Amino acid sequence: MATQAMEPILTALGVPCHAPEQVFSEIKRHPITGAIFSGDTHPLRQMTSPVSIVSLEGKELDLFLNIVGRPAVDALGDGEAAAIAVAVTRGLDLVIDDTKARRILRQEFSQVRTCWTVDLLQAQQVLAALGRRQAEDCFAKAQRFGRMHVPRT
Repeated sequence: MATQAMEPILTALGVPCHAPEQVFSEIKRHPITGAIFSGDTHPLRQMTSPVSIVSLEGKELDLFLNIVGRPAVDALGDGEAAAIAVAVTRGLDLVIDDTKARRILRQEFSQVRTCWTVDLLQAQQVLAALGRRQAEDCFAKAQRFGRMHVPRT
């Protein structure tokens, strides 16, 4: 959301996107304007190419509870834990920037294909749809206002 171009970016990528309820619930304010989101006014619900909001079920819920209940060194927040649980059980790719979450994925769930937000912003489809200048602006906003981690190359 910090890019202020989430919908065009997701549309350009052309793949189904899913967010667990826990991720949706954690996003309460716009990272730039500070506007408070609620119910139907939440940006994830207003997009024309919507993000599918999913609920945890069965094994997903078990895995989620396992991850959030760990000692602090290995525990994750609800959003990250739920995203991992959904990706693992449904066989989905995962965009995640949290370094602790990525470590846990590498160590325990290496079958999950992951990418960084920066990877999305540098995807050819996104560059073609936005143009290099807007893509660079999105990158700068994500770095400044979001929680995007830029991996070392």
